[in-house]
Amino acid sequence: MTESTEFRSGFVSLVGRPNVGKSTLLNQLAGQRLAITSPKPQTTRSTIRAILDEQDAQIVFVDTPGLHQPKSKLGRYMADSARMALAESDIVLLLIEAGFSPRVLDLEKRVLDQLKGSAKPVILVINKVDVNEKEALLPLIAAFSQAFDFTAIIPVSAKTGDGMAVLIGEIKKHLQPGPRYFPEDSLTDQTERMIAAELIREQILKKTHEEIPHGTAVSIESFKEDFDAAGERVRVTIEATILCERDTHKGIIIGKRGSMLTAIGTDARKEIEAMLDCPCYLDLFIRVREDWRNRQNILNDLGYHS
Repeated sequence: MTESTEFRSGFVSLVGRPNVGKSTLLNQLAGQRLAITSPKPQTTRSTIRAILDEQDAQIVFVDTPGLHQPKSKLGRYMADSARMALAESDIVLLLIEAGFSPRVLDLEKRVLDQLKGSAKPVILVINKVDVNEKEALLPLIAAFSQAFDFTAIIPVSAKTGDGMAVLIGEIKKHLQPGPRYFPEDSLTDQTERMIAAELIREQILKKTHEEIPHGTAVSIESFKEDFDAAGERVRVTIEATILCERDTHKGIIIGKRGSMLTAIGTDARKEIEAMLDCPCYLDLFIRVREDWRNRQNILNDLGYHS
């Protein structure tokens, strides 16, 4: 057999409501932090791809924004991104939590209604089994099995990695013959600039509260690399702008005597250095842009466009 008939590939979308662990699962499958995580809903704003490349297959996992009712242009972009990833994928992973009540709620019903009549495999992934009693899964499995004919139902822990081998094995059963969509050494379609911006936003999510995390965005203004005589990268200098919606939010992000902004910058820099594998100088600026989540020109500049 030729490589073209033996090799299999496909796109696998991860869908589910906010905070079910899609980004944690993506990072676990990739073996590297590619998507930021936080306990706050709607952490993921754009689709993020992680590439798992093996000798006989290439699986492109697509993390999507959490399913929700949009209340702004940004929210509509996020909802559209999730719908497009769902429609264009070869296999769908619907994530739910092991702690869910044993019934199918409206958000999941809408996804399953969209998938009814589709020939694509749909795998129900029950996450966070490490913090829930496995016996409690049976009513939950029964409720979802009655609502949809899933290709498989697989309990996992995205945090510990439990169930990953079983999940990947099940996905590979349903891949079709196809090409390598990305080079063998690829891990993601995200650039270092994009990941750096998200790592900064992750620290804002972790360190601020109420409406502030959802009203902020990060734009990388400058990404300068320095190399030594051997061509090795020895330092990266990044200038980034944090957008917020109100002057009061700006004051909170700066903090007393700049303490909050310093903490955000310090922890973000450490994460960026780990990602870049070299020292990084990070300079943060803050700008107020009222109602930026509904201003299409700003959304376009931030990459939130169709």
